[in-house]
Order: sequence, then structure tokens, then C-alpha cells
Amino acid sequence: ISACLVGSEMCIRDRPCGVLNQRWFNTPQGQPLSLAGLRGHVVLVDFWTYTCINCIRTLPFLKGLYATYHRSGLEIVGVETPEFTFEQDAGNVQQAIQSDGIQYPVVQDNHYGTWNAYSNQYWPAEYLIDARGEVRHTQFGEGNYGESEDAVRSLLREAGVRALPAPSTGRAILPSADLGTPETYLDYQRSQGFAQPLQAGTHSYPGVSQPAANQFALRGTWTVNSDSATPVSSPGTIQAGFQAAHVYLVLTSAGGVPRQVQVLLDGHPIPAGRAGGDVHQGAVTVRGQRLYSLVSLPDDEQHALTVVVPPGVSAYDFTFG
Repeated sequence: ISACLVGSEMCIRDRPCGVLNQRWFNTPQGQPLSLAGLRGHVVLVDFWTYTCINCIRTLPFLKGLYATYHRSGLEIVGVETPEFTFEQDAGNVQQAIQSDGIQYPVVQDNHYGTWNAYSNQYWPAEYLIDARGEVRHTQFGEGNYGESEDAVRSLLREAGVRALPAPSTGRAILPSADLGTPETYLDYQRSQGFAQPLQAGTHSYPGVSQPAANQFALRGTWTVNSDSATPVSSPGTIQAGFQAAHVYLVLTSAGGVPRQVQVLLDGHPIPAGRAGGDVHQGAVTVRGQRLYSLVSLPDDEQHALTVVVPPGVSAYDFTFG
């Protein structure tokens, strides 16, 4: 496959280009890159979005590749293609780039022009392009990190690099070995495993006395739309029976107003030693529009999680690790 980058838009030759990408980050004066300008370099195009836990787990590997091989001719371009509307906000993307310590160039792909041009379907997805502009290696989803680094080294040698550095020490974060609970969304289109199916609009949900393994439930009155659920008038409860070491939830707070979300494990306020990095004294303060870490256990365990959400806070997506 031949790939090109024209102006601020990445596309595949012989296919019509989509809508122009939005803002560039980590380039001089925010100027766009082009594959013509990068000819002679090996280029890794990484499709990601900043709330995706699968993407977050790959970042240490990608940052390690960049730190190890950039001087040898590797360029990485992160294509931030949003899953949720708030991920289109340039300020949110910039904050994520800074907090994640990403130094390679990143471009917003708000209208999926690049995503569609590559016929891509995954977060994360990597397309490795050789010095002549040909896509030579792909990786969809997590894993195969050794194979991906071997492909980088091979293409750098093909490009004429005589002395390669030692292999990267950057290691991806691996999901826990006995992870048993799949990702689920809190919308009426993609939600799975809910005791009472989520319905579009505003409805009252009874919850459950105790969630079964891999079961979810809402309690209270919630408005559910195409990408999130928000309690109405009074706090609502999300219940989850999970098997995992880590639990994450994408949350936003209307107007950026700080609001407290209570986190309980097996019916009790989660203790500090079992709480995720965003939980303090049993609660998460939701300000930014991002992924929040709720539970962090030493190993995969089965528990009942209760999340008490006030009006004004929207919940989007549970992921586990």
C-alpha cells in the first residue's frame, strides 16, 4: 500500500481524501507534516484516542521506540481519532499529550478523514511505512511488540542505517493474566451485560441487590443517549460485578465543574490500598473529560463495585485491566 500525507491530511493513494485533519501537536509552530517531507525516514502511523485503555497501555512501548530510534530515522505520527465527542477538543488532546509525556508529532483526526482513508477499524492500530512510502507492517490492537520492533529495525537497515542502537527498553503495560470482565459502554447502542437494558431517553432503573459476575446495572433516574448516561435530579448508582485487577471509567463533568463520585467496593468505601490513582478518601473528583482509575488491586479478583454519580456527571465506558 502506498501512503501519502498531503498538507495536513493523510490518505492512501488512489483513494479520495477525506476531511482535513485538525490541529497538529509537537511540530514546529504546529505545522503539518507530509510523507513527502518525511521521505527517507521510516514512519510509524499510530491510530489512538486518549481515553482508550488499550491505547494507553501501548504508550510506553511507542515512547520507547521513539526515544531509541528517532535519531536513526524513525518518525512516529500519532493520529488522534476520537471515540467520544469531547475527545475532539484540542485542549483535551493537548492536556493528554502532556500528561502522557508524548514527544512525537500528533494530529487530530476529528472527522475520521485519515481513519477512513486507511480503512482502519481499531484503536490502537499501527501502520509502519518504509523510506519509500510503502506500508510494510501493520499491528491491530495490543501485543506483538517484539515483532513490531523487529520490523522497525529491519526497515531502518533497508533505509541505509549502518549502526542501530540497542533494542528499546520501553515496555507496554500488559493486561492482567486472569482478566474476566469485558469492556462495556453506558449508552443505549453498545452497552452489554446490563441487568436492565439501557434505553434511549430518561428512565428509572431499579438496579440489583447484588450484581452477578460481569453484570452491570443502573439504579435511579438516568438520561441515556448515544454515548453516555447521566443521572437526573439526584445521584444515580452504577453497579458492576467484575473480575479484574484494575477498573477504569470514562467520566465528564458538565461545564468542567468539579463534582464528587463515590466509589464503593463490596458495599463499603474503597480503602486506599485498593483504590485507583484517581480515588482519594473513597471518591473521585471529576473535572477533566478523561479516563479515571477507580480500582487497583494486586491481582485479578472478583468484587462488586458501586459508583455513586451526581447529576452533572456523565459516564461513558467501563474498561478493565
